[in-house]
Amino acid sequence: MRTSGAVPRRGADRRARLLRLFALPVIPLLVLASMLTAPTDATAASSKYGNARYHQWSWVTSHNAYANNWSEFPVPPNQSQSIQQQLEGGVRGLMLDTWDPKGTAPVEMCHGSTSLCYEEFKSGLLTIVNFLQKNPQEVVTVFLENYASQQTLSKTITDMLDAKGAGNLLFDQNDWGIYSNNWPRLRDMVAANQRLVIFQDSWSDLAVGSGTLMNTWTHTVENRYSYGLGQPYGCEPRGESQPLNQNPMPNTSNLTPLFTMNQFSSDNLDPKAYAKIDNGSQLKSRIEKSCRPAAGRNPNFVAVDHYQLSDTSGNTPLSVVEELNRDNYVFEPDPAVWVVTDSKQYVSTYNSNRCMVRGDEFPNGSGGLVTQRACANPAPSSHQWTATKPNYDGKGYYWIKAGNGSCLTVPYNNGTPPGDGTQLLWWPCETRWSSGNQLWNVIPTNIDSNGKSRGYYFINQWTGRCLTLDPATTGDKAGKVTQAACPKP
Repeated sequence: MRTSGAVPRRGADRRARLLRLFALPVIPLLVLASMLTAPTDATAASSKYGNARYHQWSWVTSHNAYANNWSEFPVPPNQSQSIQQQLEGGVRGLMLDTWDPKGTAPVEMCHGSTSLCYEEFKSGLLTIVNFLQKNPQEVVTVFLENYASQQTLSKTITDMLDAKGAGNLLFDQNDWGIYSNNWPRLRDMVAANQRLVIFQDSWSDLAVGSGTLMNTWTHTVENRYSYGLGQPYGCEPRGESQPLNQNPMPNTSNLTPLFTMNQFSSDNLDPKAYAKIDNGSQLKSRIEKSCRPAAGRNPNFVAVDHYQLSDTSGNTPLSVVEELNRDNYVFEPDPAVWVVTDSKQYVSTYNSNRCMVRGDEFPNGSGGLVTQRACANPAPSSHQWTATKPNYDGKGYYWIKAGNGSCLTVPYNNGTPPGDGTQLLWWPCETRWSSGNQLWNVIPTNIDSNGKSRGYYFINQWTGRCLTLDPATTGDKAGKVTQAACPKP
């Protein structure tokens, strides 16, 4: 590695990373489009959800999930896959209508009346429980539009869970004190195995077995679902709902309501045809232009008909929700995630008393090493860094400028991108051409499960690696700041 006499790298090929706009205290920034990983067991919950709480995550939700059999009923179905196929395909929220046509068991899932009943509720519930038992890091939420009696519904759920040895699977809000503590972290719900969340709209909170059937309207907000024969528009609350931006919920000190976004019109007579229009670019646009502004946050449950259909392959309910969850992900402390303070200090989340510092100048006056030291208050110039646009077209990338005007730089290394652990330099900024080893993507991310703090990670345009505090030298007076593999939400 060259540490002196290095020259800025002449224009590197730009990596194709399209980012959404966010903001540092001083500039607009861009959001990285990276893919979520898929953990395979409960121990992987922390990598799947990070520190995100239940109300900070988003899920594809199927409207009338049970209404998926076209051949036997005159009413066009809202879904074209079975509940099992929906779950296996990525759906994690299910809207079900429960009835007891005979006034006693069995409870059935019917559409509009007891003359259009599809299957017994215990069959659908069994499918959900089987899926959860096979996928121990997943959380499934069920919304019951309920017309069954309290006794028959409660008994159906209790009997099914007990028969499957899954009595503890049902979420119990009392275990978490949600009204004062807010919703728990998803990783904690997974660890406690309380991964089946059920809401019902008939009664106040109802204890069932070891869990609770929570009342929908005291825990959630929801936009309307009737738009005539056209496409959904705007984002107004439905009649039973609190305002979409209500927070906290009434009669609680700290409960953030879950936001269900209905992206369908119940008046349409051909849900499948309209789903092809509603589920793609219009869904993405409506979230960005109407529903996120109305609620002040992302929707938690994106409810659609025929969830797998869309107007374009690049925008589907699953891909839209995946993008929302890249924003929702809450990072644990990480050597590559930093807090940027008002005093322009870059403070590590891995060690909250270590800051990125401009080290001593090389003897030939050409630049110097970037180090980590104990943070100082007030912050001297050597502790200050600012993300600024270069004086040429940086294609959405930024210089990270030190207090003396030099640029955060990956060593040129004779033109070969260096690997993990390479200590970074501060170096005169290249003003004649785009120099990839001095250009950085600045990626905002959540670092607080209460949703109040933002951190950032910084990706070098040339190497694709991240600005990283070297954990091995955090105990040194002047440790290293390096590049290393980026964190993966």
